[in-house]
Amino acid sequence: MYHMTIHSSTVQRCVAMRLRLAFPPRYTLIALGSALLAFEGYNFSGFGLSVSGWGAARMALDAALGLALLLVACLPSGALARWRWFVLLKRTYWRLRALAVIGLLALVTLSSLALLGVAYEALILPPSQAYVTDTLAFTDENARLTLSGKNPYDPATSDRAFVQALQRFPHVVPTPLRRGALAHQQGYPSHALVDALKRRYLRWETARVVGHTTSPDPTGGAFDPQTTHSYPALSFLLYAPLLWAGAPGVLPFSLAVYLALLVWLTSRAPVGMRFWAGITALAALPLTLLSLLADVEVVCLGFLLVAWRLRDSPRYGWLSGVFLGLGCAFRQYCWLFAPFYLLDALLTSGWRVALKRAGITLAAFLASNLPYLITSPRAWFTSLWLPLSEPLFAHGVGLVALFPSAPPFVFGVSEALAMVGALTAYVRWHITLRQAGLLLALLPLFFAFRSLPNYFAIAPWLALYAVNVLDTITDSSKQAAPNRYFV
Repeated sequence: MYHMTIHSSTVQRCVAMRLRLAFPPRYTLIALGSALLAFEGYNFSGFGLSVSGWGAARMALDAALGLALLLVACLPSGALARWRWFVLLKRTYWRLRALAVIGLLALVTLSSLALLGVAYEALILPPSQAYVTDTLAFTDENARLTLSGKNPYDPATSDRAFVQALQRFPHVVPTPLRRGALAHQQGYPSHALVDALKRRYLRWETARVVGHTTSPDPTGGAFDPQTTHSYPALSFLLYAPLLWAGAPGVLPFSLAVYLALLVWLTSRAPVGMRFWAGITALAALPLTLLSLLADVEVVCLGFLLVAWRLRDSPRYGWLSGVFLGLGCAFRQYCWLFAPFYLLDALLTSGWRVALKRAGITLAAFLASNLPYLITSPRAWFTSLWLPLSEPLFAHGVGLVALFPSAPPFVFGVSEALAMVGALTAYVRWHITLRQAGLLLALLPLFFAFRSLPNYFAIAPWLALYAVNVLDTITDSSKQAAPNRYFV
């Protein structure tokens, strides 16, 4: 009896150990996709250091493979079971699950350290040292202009705001344009070159304001002060109350949104899988490094996920249009997701619901932008299209990394075709791809003229939300099914 007791307890410990190591394969795909996106982001130079040849090809391959793995993770089990290669991959995974756990824990460690760094920069460092991109600097500047009663879209205001932002945040390098001193630049200019041009521009602007010089811009228009307000109005109106209340800058809000979404995504997983869902969410290194520190895509993610979550609610479905409209009023980035949201409403609930949701989305978009549309219609409208109208440099980790010298219209056509293809696939296989709709919206960016790594930083959490929904549906189906042992 004693030996049998020892043997039984040993078996129980072994089973428990196997269960700890055997986390769901879908989460493994998300973690692996996150790692590939983080790797291509690490190899990508945000300041345009030369990446060509095999380095560029590997970077684009990492981005494509990472997105593909995340998309596969979002497919229902029935669809995956029909793919022989996936069945073989799953068998291999169960043999190598210990290595998968080790890799996941390594990602969690790196992401946790990065998150501590973000918290330090957001809560301890002053914005003058914490901001590293013009997106953060200009958002802060525009919010403070609003609090002082000025219109950020007014050309006279924006010209001065551009200089003030660069003076207040010395580590920020503005987005360079392919004209003037950079008209003949081959490839994205280096950080040192752009920084030198920035200092020359600031010296000239300071002398011009006090009347010490009447000479033209020495950079020849390598920078455009209009880029200070190249986003919709909610991009700065959202932060104005926070700055008024004493927040040091815009980073604490992004950190708060990140933590709230982390808890929410974990709670959305089935009860028995919440531990691994939380670990997988924390392992999404691209979101921590590429969005929290450099941009505000995590705020876009909040608007998008809430809108996507509420779209099927019988009582609060209309609120999903409100949140999507607020996201579109915050960044043009969210515009890519609107067609998939409205198409899902059309295919699921009919054209009346889709039309109603479109009207609510438009109303929510105009709510924050209408004052500026009335007072500065031309400046406001021009600002929204600056990302397309400005002579920007080709830059990114997608197709442009392989063909940086191709004309911009080539990428415009390829991006449009990719969007049409993604929407067509969503219609053709709507039942299979329904939960992957938000992830499909990112695919056209891979073919864009500018496909920066932070554009794809939210992809792991989009996939995690879709997987949690699929697993919850599967878990509910199993509970609802009759027990075959008691039929």
